Parts: sequence; C-alpha cells; structure tokens
Amino acid sequence: MKQFFWLHIKKSAGISVRRALKPYYVEVDRGHKPKNFVQANYSEYNDILNNYRINLGNYQFKRALFAKEYLYKENWDSMFSFAFCREPIDRCISMFYYLFWKKNFRNRVYTSLKSKKIFLSDSYAFDYFLELIANRKYSNSNFKPIDLHFTTHTNPMWDDITDINGDLLLSKVFKLDDFTEGINYVLKKIINKNVDSKFVKLHENQQKGSFSPNKFQIKKIQQIYKKDFELYETISPLKKE
Repeated sequence: MKQFFWLHIKKSAGISVRRALKPYYVEVDRGHKPKNFVQANYSEYNDILNNYRINLGNYQFKRALFAKEYLYKENWDSMFSFAFCREPIDRCISMFYYLFWKKNFRNRVYTSLKSKKIFLSDSYAFDYFLELIANRKYSNSNFKPIDLHFTTHTNPMWDDITDINGDLLLSKVFKLDDFTEGINYVLKKIINKNVDSKFVKLHENQQKGSFSPNKFQIKKIQQIYKKDFELYETISPLKKE
C-alpha cells in the first residue's frame, strides 16, 4: 500500500472520509484520552494531527507544514497527500451551527448568556459569529477568542495546506462536491482499486439549519476566507462516475 496523508479540514466531511478509508486510515481515541505523538505508533500520527485537541504551538494553523517538517520528514515527497475543499460559504454556515448556534432552544440560550448578548435572530447571531472569526487574526493565542475548538474549526483552509511562502503542500485537493470520485481517486492511488460508489456517501449533519447569509455577510465571509474562495474556484472537477 502506498503511504498517504489526509488533512481533515474541519467541517469538510471528516466523518465520511474516516468511514470511507477504513481500514487504511488508522483512528485513535480523539476525545476521552487523546494520544500525543510520542505515545503513538507511526500509523496513528495522521489521526492525531487531525484531532483539534492536540496543540501544535506555532504550527496550530499550519498543519500540513507540521506534518511535512516533523511527522513525515523523510518521506513527505513520496506520500500521496490530500484534502477536501468545501465551498467556503457552505462551510462557514456549517461552522456557525456546529460551533455557535445549535438548533435547539436550550443551547441558544446558553450561547446568548455566554456571549452576554441577546440574539434576536439567526442573522444577528451570524454577524457576531463572523466578528469572532475575524478577530482571531489579531490574537497571538491559539485559544482566543473562545477556545482551541473554535479557532481550529474556523481556520482558513489555505493556511492549513500551505507553507510560509504560500506554496501548496498537498499532492491533491478535491472539491467536496466530488466526494465519491475523490475517495475512489485516493483508493486507486494507495491500493490500486476503487470501491462501489454506493458505499461512499457524505454524512448529513442534522444540526445544520437553513439560514442563508445576506449580501453583507457574504462579503464578510469572502474577506475572511479570500484564499479559500480562490482555491475552490481553481480546483478542476472530477469526472462523475
């Protein structure tokens, strides 16, 4: 089997990719007793890196660079490395409902109390959410404005997949729209075979609501995730099976 590396861009089909790549992608306990690298087998490094709970210091938001320089230094260039790119507005809305504005009333009251604000509408809550994301770049802490969970999940994809010069570090980036084709492309690379497409399906997040941002909010998203939009537009679609 050819060695591979998958960078999990948060809110971009993590559950689905892990399920589709079993047993070739080795999983660890990411929640109850998360391992760090010195405790782990080499085969477990990838899933540990994809765990937001693992603090990478100055590399927290440059995870592909961390992988190249520390985890796979000897064989990075020979590995097949990849990630899935979700349409940035859709990803941002998914972040919003997952991290900040869950669908049930109890969680929304808790968010309002924690934020010390009364959110009279989804739109107002989304404005505040975008403000939090935008403010992260002014902080020198991995944990602000809320915590590591928030900063890791809202990090622009472009930062995670490039080096300090802005050069792409991965072998391939797929559009999430081409999930089935992308997974089969990966399997063809690493084990030289495809799987039946009916077994490769995207997980549906039941927490995601139906909110649609207005033109001012879309402009704000485009400013925050400018490079992600450019990346998404340059990815060539794969031929549908």
